[in-house]
Amino acid sequence: MYQSGFKQRSFGIHFISILLVLCAQQAAAQSSVWKAEKNGRHIYLGGTIHLLTKADYPLPGEFDLAYNNSQIVYFETDIEKLKTPQFSGSVSKAFKAKTKKSYTLDQALKPDTLLVLRAYLDKRKLKFGRFRNHSPGRVYLALMSLELARKGLVGVGVDEHFAKRARLDKKRQNKFETIDEHLSLLSKLSGGSPDQMILKGLQDMQNISATVAGLKKIWRSGDREQLRNLVLNPYKQDYPSAYQILLQDRNNQWMPKIEALFQTAEVEFVLVGAMHMIGQGGILQRLEAKGYKVEPL
Repeated sequence: MYQSGFKQRSFGIHFISILLVLCAQQAAAQSSVWKAEKNGRHIYLGGTIHLLTKADYPLPGEFDLAYNNSQIVYFETDIEKLKTPQFSGSVSKAFKAKTKKSYTLDQALKPDTLLVLRAYLDKRKLKFGRFRNHSPGRVYLALMSLELARKGLVGVGVDEHFAKRARLDKKRQNKFETIDEHLSLLSKLSGGSPDQMILKGLQDMQNISATVAGLKKIWRSGDREQLRNLVLNPYKQDYPSAYQILLQDRNNQWMPKIEALFQTAEVEFVLVGAMHMIGQGGILQRLEAKGYKVEPL
């Protein structure tokens, strides 16, 4: 059932990827956590998703197994700082359009797009003036976030769960990107067609519950082939720029750091978005190509 939703190549998948999200059980051989090993040294790699609720816990058991058998947990960035008001303010700045001060949505969007947007806002009892002076990218994120919250689809994601747990357990944490580097991605993604962003976003909000449910099912199974065919490949085809910026460029930067982990005495548990793990250019395939043994945990 959920597969048909992905065949629409939803822009909602783009939103989940922007959140650096980027899923019951299927084949027993599959897992959402992998063990990579070479020359007697190993690390654990967990593909994460951010849009989880209380009903999604407990997590698949392999997450706890990898966490308990690791001394250091690696994240994309400083997860706990992402929840601070200072970060929220920085996100707003990252999505502000680089134009004159009089820039408004009325100038950024075509009249037909504005009519659709205003109709949606009226339906949700939201005032257009609240969004008038924001860029289309910022409005897109705000409306998608409000829709997810309205449908009860937001909660503590995998990364936040383990960041809090590691802090309480006094377990060492590390990151692949600084907060500033993380924010720079949002600035790079603020371009593109604003009308397409708004119109496709509003369209996909109608089916966001099914989209998120489908992602969770694939993620929980750890089925690399399904995740690649139903999510990654359409995303790569429809949004090649975002695919390059969010996935490939970052994987390029992370791989030397991940390989260096095999030289340490400690065992590390790497937790990054599930889409970073799979497909050509994904972390798992890159490690396999370099002679590492990668298997589901």
